[in-house]
Amino acid sequence: MKMRLAVLLIVLLWAGTAFAGPPSLLGGKRLPEGTAHLVGVGWPSLFYEWWHSGTPEWAIGGELVYGDWSGEFSDVEIGGALNVPVRWHLSGDGEGTDVALQMKPGFMVGSMDGGRDDHFVFGLRAELSLPVTIPLTPKVNLITGGAIPFSVLFIDDADDRVVLPLLARLGAEVKATETITPWLLFEMGPAFAFGDFEPETEFAFRIWVGSSFL
Repeated sequence: MKMRLAVLLIVLLWAGTAFAGPPSLLGGKRLPEGTAHLVGVGWPSLFYEWWHSGTPEWAIGGELVYGDWSGEFSDVEIGGALNVPVRWHLSGDGEGTDVALQMKPGFMVGSMDGGRDDHFVFGLRAELSLPVTIPLTPKVNLITGGAIPFSVLFIDDADDRVVLPLLARLGAEVKATETITPWLLFEMGPAFAFGDFEPETEFAFRIWVGSSFL
């Protein structure tokens, strides 16, 4: 098993130096000059982000939330969120493996199931991620890295909570045209909840499909 994993890693790193791959809004590659649009739907939300190139790159985006906003311990029945992601390119030249550091502050208002009655919820999130792009072919990127969607939830008539998920990322971007790149992203890992209760740990995940438009 260790040998197979080592061979897979070598192949991926070699692929990352052999192809340029398509533009990457999910990973660590620099954006082309100008603006770009990122849309996605899945669990726990439907979202849109309007990206701007520069140093750092930044975007403003909105989410329609209908699930675990942070992957676990944050199951929202329905809500709306505003996010302002900011991304700094760390390494890579766009021809191989590229790594970035991204921060995504945001807030959310909505309702959570409370049995007989729903509870109003207000959430703050300071998501930190390390997106990585590994081009596999001129038309396909592998997306990996990790994300920490740290959140604080204030819940009416219920226990407020701090949620700390530690998520690994795996996805792909596939170039359809010069300006359209469909993608899939899956994140999973443990999540920890703290508050006026015994600390809890659960499995967390988020998954989206979507497309980027240049």
